[in-house]
Amino acid sequence: MVGLIESAGAILSASERRLEVIAQNTANVATPGYQRRVSFETLVANRQSSSGLPFLSTVVDTRSGQLVSTGNPLDIAIAGEGTFIVRDGERLIASRGGSFRRDEDGRMIDSLGRALQQSGGGDVVVDSDVVSIGVDGTVLVGGQPTAKIGVFAVDVTIIQSAEVGGLSHSAMDEEVADPQIRQAMVEQSNVVLGDEMVAMMATARSAEGGARIVQIYDELIGRVFTNLGQAGR
Repeated sequence: MVGLIESAGAILSASERRLEVIAQNTANVATPGYQRRVSFETLVANRQSSSGLPFLSTVVDTRSGQLVSTGNPLDIAIAGEGTFIVRDGERLIASRGGSFRRDEDGRMIDSLGRALQQSGGGDVVVDSDVVSIGVDGTVLVGGQPTAKIGVFAVDVTIIQSAEVGGLSHSAMDEEVADPQIRQAMVEQSNVVLGDEMVAMMATARSAEGGARIVQIYDELIGRVFTNLGQAGR
């Protein structure tokens, strides 16, 4: 009987986590460069209870979103592999979001104020909104190169935790050899709302199954106590 309750609890807990992932994806459907999270069950020895129930993990779906034109010369998108790195204070964050503007010091920053990083490190600084950005990331102002935007081959397994802990500077050691940057474009989120709705309905059915197990358990326990009571008379 105890195993039945543990199984039901695992089902309900996994369903809750799946709904959190679905909610995160849905909330970021319009976030440029956002890559959806995918949940799956896996057996991880050091994270299992003695029951051996599976642990719910998430990975990043690295498929590219559609590139759309914005007309803003400071907007950039990556056509293919790689990621930008932006600096948030002392932290380095991996990001595919390419919507940028200049701050008062000329740094290219995103909507959260995080500074875009150059190839080899350092903030990208331009002294004009009229710039030309080559496919390799070279930034030209008045026909003169002033910076080179870095496109880095960051391991996707750490991208999903980058918003929390940030990347180490070693993440900037490996750059994409032949980056393909598109100016005045941004990459849309790769979230498909229809897929998320289907996943949500499947998760709701799974949660109903877990709740049904608990209900059956309660009914069985009730019958046991009823029978014991009648036998003791």
